Amino acid sequence: MSLQINLDQPPFSFLEKTQLDWLKKRLDLVFFRKGDVVLDIGQTSPGIYIVYKGVVEETGSDGQVFTQYGVEDLFDVRAALESACKHRFTALEETLCYLLKASDFVDLLNHSQDFSIYFQTDLGTQQSLVDQRGGEVSEFILAKIDKETMREPVYVPAQTSLSRIARMMKDEKHDALLVRDGDRQGIVTGSDLLNAVLINGIGKEARVTDIACFDLVTVEEGEYLFNALLKMTQHHIERVVVTRDGEVTGILELMDMLSTFSTHSHIVAMRIEQARTIEDLIIASGRLESLIANLSGQGVKVIAIMSLITTLNRRLMAKAFDILIPEKLKDKVCLLVLGSEGRGEQILKTDQDNAVVIEDEHVKEALMPSLQKLHQVLLDFGYPRCPGGVMFINDAWIHTEREWQHRVNRWLNNASPEAMMNMAILMDAEPVAGNIKLFNEVRSAWHQESLRSSIAASWFARPALLFETPLTLLGNIREDHGSIDIKKGGIFPIVHGIRALAFEHGLYETNTIDRLDKLTESGILSADVTQGLKDSLILFLRIRLRYQLEQDDKNRGLNHKLPVSVLRSVDRSLLRHGLHRVKKFKQWLISHYHLENL
Repeated sequence: MSLQINLDQPPFSFLEKTQLDWLKKRLDLVFFRKGDVVLDIGQTSPGIYIVYKGVVEETGSDGQVFTQYGVEDLFDVRAALESACKHRFTALEETLCYLLKASDFVDLLNHSQDFSIYFQTDLGTQQSLVDQRGGEVSEFILAKIDKETMREPVYVPAQTSLSRIARMMKDEKHDALLVRDGDRQGIVTGSDLLNAVLINGIGKEARVTDIACFDLVTVEEGEYLFNALLKMTQHHIERVVVTRDGEVTGILELMDMLSTFSTHSHIVAMRIEQARTIEDLIIASGRLESLIANLSGQGVKVIAIMSLITTLNRRLMAKAFDILIPEKLKDKVCLLVLGSEGRGEQILKTDQDNAVVIEDEHVKEALMPSLQKLHQVLLDFGYPRCPGGVMFINDAWIHTEREWQHRVNRWLNNASPEAMMNMAILMDAEPVAGNIKLFNEVRSAWHQESLRSSIAASWFARPALLFETPLTLLGNIREDHGSIDIKKGGIFPIVHGIRALAFEHGLYETNTIDRLDKLTESGILSADVTQGLKDSLILFLRIRLRYQLEQDDKNRGLNHKLPVSVLRSVDRSLLRHGLHRVKKFKQWLISHYHLENL
């Protein structure tokens, strides 16, 4: 039989070729007239159905409509695995479905681990499987840290002289040695040795403990290599110490990794670090989008991509700040990033959202010419102007510590929509350059319990309900001219709803995932709710990124519209599931903040 549906996509693509060939031979094509009941409540299901043509509606015993199934959607897995069908499935028009008998379905579950996991797990695991098995995943992404990828640790006593260390490194070809000093363990590298002797003038008979670093950056044996690369990028280092159950088992060198694998992130980081001019930084910035496309195409998880790009973006801004801001002013100003960049959730470039804290008003006049240049550099990096004017070149977003504190006080006592949105923007702020201490008092301003009243918290939470969830009354994705705005319909309600809870409970975290973890630790959200919101947010970000990367537009990071028709059936199913999570979360927010009359 020639199949008219695409089985070369998840979850069927999880099957081995022989299993998939066997499956195709076991499918039967069945026809239902309009109004026919495909499965009824209490009926033993003959198997799972895959819609080829037509629409099937799922309803409960009270007539409540749960959802509708269209082309390449499948149902009812639960009935095939349980003793009886819980809901009724009715053909709304002439419908053709492929039927896979329950016994054959169970047989496939028993012989394919990923296929089985997909049908018997949560949204997060499902989309993880889709990410890994639904496309081409590079060997690098799947590789883990083991004995083959790391070097054996070589220790030297704390009293060893620098001349002896230099001889060991030369004779035994070591780039780094571990140092034992009592209970402490440190590391010394060739660069440390050169800097100590040639730059700092330390004698060659000095002890190695005098120059070793005892603040080790470690990774656990068995972690993915990409996680190690991310740590190296974040900490500006070229090696990490590998541990297992707290014990050092080896050293992982950047060059060892790159001799076999390359994602080019190290090249971008190196160009930023070595940049001496703004032109150098613009070139480095121009490499970021190709890096993102490369990582996404290799199957790197969207959370890992966000972490890496956040690190590189902030390093770019800090370097530009260092080049452009006069030396005498650097300690009198703190540069903040806001919005998705502040939360560490930006991937492709969006519009500028930034602010500045200054030591006193006298600094402002001297600083503004340099800030204007920095603003232009951000435009050259690819960050468009913020339509709302949330930029440090505007008077509303450059203030002294004291003035920022006064503004926070006014916003929280005003509780108008504009004041609450300004508060939300500032609450995501992270310092990236200058005198970071200037921001500490500003951040503490909205953590005063007296300002975080229940009325203020309620007003603060309202914008999370501003946009409707793009679901129909029948539980399907509701399109607007063939697409949905995934930011308004899915991402923003989660981000702002969690931000509102973080505000209410005085949390300092800015990243949404970190805020969710903290809210769970505090017992404010259950582990199940937290995991569901995490899974949904990551799903929305992943699907949006994939579509944005397909667009030939320099401002594609600002495009949040998803054409539903181009999504695979598995992605439509996951998306529908995620949007239902958002809808439930918004209902919870309404109850929690007493917003029923909004």
